[in-house]
Amino acid sequence: MRGKTTLEDPFIKFFEDTAFSPHSFKAYRYQKEDRKCWQAVVKGCLESWRIKAEAFYENVSETGFKKIGMDNILNLHGQKRLPFTPPEDSRVTKKSAITDMTEVLALQALKWKEKDLIFPYPRVLHKEAYRLQHHGIDAIGYKKNADEYTLYVIEVMASVEDRHPPATVKDHLIQILPDTLDAAEPERLLMDLQTLHDESSDEHKDILNGFIIATYEGSFSSSDSVVAAPVLIRRFDEFHKNDWKPFIQKTRSFEMAKIPSNLLFIAVECHESFSGLLDLIKGSTSGANNSEIENGEEY
Repeated sequence: MRGKTTLEDPFIKFFEDTAFSPHSFKAYRYQKEDRKCWQAVVKGCLESWRIKAEAFYENVSETGFKKIGMDNILNLHGQKRLPFTPPEDSRVTKKSAITDMTEVLALQALKWKEKDLIFPYPRVLHKEAYRLQHHGIDAIGYKKNADEYTLYVIEVMASVEDRHPPATVKDHLIQILPDTLDAAEPERLLMDLQTLHDESSDEHKDILNGFIIATYEGSFSSSDSVVAAPVLIRRFDEFHKNDWKPFIQKTRSFEMAKIPSNLLFIAVECHESFSGLLDLIKGSTSGANNSEIENGEEY
């Protein structure tokens, strides 16, 4: 395609199960033609891969502080820092470059679908931080509703399995429910909130401090105070409504957990292949695929 295309919504809903309100189960297909969202995905990947230094980009201003946009592409040194594209095999979603990419895409889907949702500092940027578990919570966000704040606890999973549900869904159900929201001690959530608080800018610290207090005091008053948000990333035409069945079977358990919550399960079909999407992202950083994804001006 040519031109700077911006769609009304880059995540098109194609299926929804409305039988479990207030819990939400929705499936979307990602439209990479949306320039604004695509740029955000590319930028998020570059940040997660720590390729942000001006020295890795063409057309750097003399001050060295020019805002990096897709019109400011990677030079040869920057391109060498890009991750290797793994083969599209049964383990492709386990590769770090792919998990980074799917986390970035999941956060974009949530930003589009949960308006005004704020991510103080996505975990994709701090997953190796000191004391933080490698298998910590994938992302934490919050939203202001009237005079109260709602905490979003987000787990991202991706699969190429042809069974429904894939094993990763059951694994992440354990991580988000008995290991986090219904744990005897809320250490997993506290650790991530602690790290997030310290890495975030000042505008978020009081809000995160309030979440920390509510966590160790057990004072989240109702399931409306917390949203458990599992996000499943699939290839095109591979989502099935049974993929979220383990979570549907536990809706009451989320409501009655030590930290009660409502469920927001989002499934996203992203591309024909995970490796193919990664190659498109890498191509956009070097201007190699401008004929397919037209570069914009700045993020």
